[in-house]
Amino acid sequence: GSANAWEVHKFGGASLADAGLYRTVGDLLLRESAGRPVDPVESSDGDAGHSGHSGHSGPIPTMAIVSARGGMTDELVAVVDSALEDMAGAESALSRALDGQLSILKDLAPPEITGEIEARMRSDAADILSVVQSLRMIRSVPPSVMEVVTGFGEIWSAQTLYAYLKHRGVKVAWLDARDVLIVKSDSNAGLGEKGSSS
Repeated sequence: GSANAWEVHKFGGASLADAGLYRTVGDLLLRESAGRPVDPVESSDGDAGHSGHSGHSGPIPTMAIVSARGGMTDELVAVVDSALEDMAGAESALSRALDGQLSILKDLAPPEITGEIEARMRSDAADILSVVQSLRMIRSVPPSVMEVVTGFGEIWSAQTLYAYLKHRGVKVAWLDARDVLIVKSDSNAGLGEKGSSS
């Protein structure tokens, strides 16, 4: 383990709008995790720098929380909204959203890294279509459906950043927050304005 505490960084969609911005974010995380210079600490005899500190913090465990890439949430909301009237339109909107993310992914890492991620994303897209197909029958969008569908934007974004960092050769993992965070609510509140189903 590291002697340093974890550092957590949060990146919004505007900072993840294209492949160049994913690189910028990834490179920032790499620099942060490498550590930083620290002021030498004086020993009790007044001799600076001889208390065992090297003048560098050493590696810093680093975590990033990422939003969906810029514009993705709106694209996924359009998939849901389209499904109420026109399933072909929903499929087309989903295809555009997925293709945009895959284009960025493939720009950041080689096929030996992206192949498995692309397969997962395509499977996710098929799941999204399965979920939204029922909306025409119920003629409304429950908040939970909007949350599930738009949540894939964050999942895809995390996997995209993971691919870039893995390609850079660092020890890296990604985590689907749905596997560890469960929010129980008695209310019917959803995502708020962007994810509003009304």
